[in-house]
Amino acid sequence: MAAFVPLPALFASRMATTRSGRPLATRPTAPGVAPFRRRGTMTPRCTAASPSSPPPAAEAANDETLLKRFLNATPALGRLRLITSNRDTCVMEAIATTDGLFYAVGGPAKAEYANIIDPSINLDLHLKLSGVAGARFETGVSRGGGGGTTYIIRLLGLDEDAVILSLFMQWDKVATDVSEERVAAWKALKEEYCGEGNDTVRFL
Repeated sequence: MAAFVPLPALFASRMATTRSGRPLATRPTAPGVAPFRRRGTMTPRCTAASPSSPPPAAEAANDETLLKRFLNATPALGRLRLITSNRDTCVMEAIATTDGLFYAVGGPAKAEYANIIDPSINLDLHLKLSGVAGARFETGVSRGGGGGTTYIIRLLGLDEDAVILSLFMQWDKVATDVSEERVAAWKALKEEYCGEGNDTVRFL
């Protein structure tokens, strides 16, 4: 199951934030007025935060699920290498943070997605929440980062063996560049959601 969902038009009216917390430039709409139509795109059909809403990662909605709480904690991990694959032919990677994480409902089935959008690196990631059943924490040895320890979170699909998105803690030059604070954040997330002696958390 691929994690990148080709829904750019559905999220044209999205509310995303920059690393500084300021909203990316969007054209606000008055109550009861349909979102503006971008040239060459269809009218957005999603429900997203308005420009007056709090920062996306700080959304403490009443319907916040275990998965949302988990995802909302990932900005503490800093820069991540996001990797997804269709398991047969194609692999896609991007290096980004989850600082601008937000949620929106769209598509014919009105499914809810977690979104990370960064025009500066042409990143447009939409993760269907109903398809994320769990997360597994792993460590490994870097093959291209000086042989240091790598810290990884694998988001799992409905098929427990299917990894739909991998989040690698990204370094600058070598794996040991990952700060102690970021490693501590990874370990704290694992302990909070997996418990002692476990490496997997189930959301569904």
